[in-house]
Amino acid sequence: MQRYRFATMLWALQAIVLALFAALLIGKAFTSLEWRMEHDTPLLHYAAFQMDRYDLVPYRDIFETSMPGTFAFHYAVGSLFGYGDAAFRYVDLALLSALLGVTYLFMRRFGSVAAIWSAIVFGLVYLGQGQMMSLQRDYIGIIPVAFALLCLPTTTNTPVRLGRFAWVGLLFGLAILIKPHLSIALPIVIGALLVFRWQSEQQSRRDLLLCAAVSSGALLIPLGITLAWLAANGALDQFLEIAFKYLPLHSSLNGDHETVSGPDRAIYLLQHAVILGGFSIIALAALAGYYNVAARPHKDKATTISLVCLGLCTVAYAVYPVLAGKFWIYHYMPLAYFCAISSGLCLFNWPQTYRAHFVRTTRALLLFMVFVVAVSLQLRLPGYLDTLASDLRSGPAAHAPKQGQVDEIAAWLSPRINPGDTVQTLDWAEGSIHALLLTKTRLATRFMYDYHFYHAVSSPYIQGLRQEFIGQLRAAPPRFIIEILTNKPWVSGIDTTREFPELRQFIAAGYTVVFDSDDYLIYERASP
Repeated sequence: MQRYRFATMLWALQAIVLALFAALLIGKAFTSLEWRMEHDTPLLHYAAFQMDRYDLVPYRDIFETSMPGTFAFHYAVGSLFGYGDAAFRYVDLALLSALLGVTYLFMRRFGSVAAIWSAIVFGLVYLGQGQMMSLQRDYIGIIPVAFALLCLPTTTNTPVRLGRFAWVGLLFGLAILIKPHLSIALPIVIGALLVFRWQSEQQSRRDLLLCAAVSSGALLIPLGITLAWLAANGALDQFLEIAFKYLPLHSSLNGDHETVSGPDRAIYLLQHAVILGGFSIIALAALAGYYNVAARPHKDKATTISLVCLGLCTVAYAVYPVLAGKFWIYHYMPLAYFCAISSGLCLFNWPQTYRAHFVRTTRALLLFMVFVVAVSLQLRLPGYLDTLASDLRSGPAAHAPKQGQVDEIAAWLSPRINPGDTVQTLDWAEGSIHALLLTKTRLATRFMYDYHFYHAVSSPYIQGLRQEFIGQLRAAPPRFIIEILTNKPWVSGIDTTREFPELRQFIAAGYTVVFDSDDYLIYERASP
């Protein structure tokens, strides 16, 4: 009787804490409706707006390093629901709901309680990153990967048909169109699916090749369609040029926009790789979860295969940021996802604690306490609650991007822009491009950013980009030029500069300053 009461009290405690965290997630989702786009997302949304409004084609008419799937996503959102913040928020929450639902369905093989907790913890982690993280590319890419995990059976008694391999290949093909190195987990998921298949099918090299061929063929479908679309719109050459000529130069920059190479780059990568982007606490909770499942006797083969796949995916996405070498916080979202859902394994098969031995029930309590503490520390719970309360009290003005600079530029431009006017930004992600989105103004050239012109300056390719930029400015001079002065991520290191004499000569010869701020300048073209 005492053991039963102890187990009942443990169930009640878990249910109460679960209800509190679920309420926190719902509250955070509700207050996030006041958020606005910020950082990378408005830039990509503006590129999609130009595609929609002016029939521009990425790479041919817009110099961008993002993959085609990113543009397709933003174009779909904007053309279907509009390019405003409200539509963006509803799409974000709808996709988050879908992702959490898929997470629950996959994790349910480890028990319903573990599945619910896995979904809730990641929802809290994602929303806890604030509006800057909303629908970042690395986050969007998680969605097809999560759906691919659903292709793993829940039992070894289920025949694994080739269709599952096709779905995995197709879904990872979609992920590649967002970020190519999201495919790092593809061999792991395919390997797990093969192990499931070989529980009922005879192992053979021929079968391995057949499954690999089916997955590869399905993976190539979205890639082939995309390349065909680019070729049909005259953008394939520019896409390949950016991929093979510019991106290697861009990859030489680290997360602080410094040129790093040789041993210094290796040290830089190693130092940042072990930090785990600030998600080390939830990673420890994930380790506790893996231990909890691995230590349980009488696990079936399906649980073991799924556990190994989940663990290897977590390791793979810990390596994932190293491939880009930038280590920005959104590069860690795939790792955050797998650590968050793996932490739910601390409650593996929780209903069995009713019938468990007293010692096992006590161990479950200790693991639950470790789990709750780890999640609370990862979320920085006091600050999380304070932010939630602040969001409930404040309105949209509290979420003005770039401390209000975006709205300030847009307010200045809006009454002065005439039909047919164009604007050129000398910026990267400090708000001027976002202002063009708000005012629905066309960019003067195909270059939304200017940092391309200041690194690897001895490269003939960068010199060619400079000449192309000046040529486009001279061919169709913009009405206004917006130059960001502060908080601009200037490149530094070997073969970088802050000088662009031809650009300065062009501005000096035909433009005057009409708005002088401490943070930016706006130039207007002088009357002929």
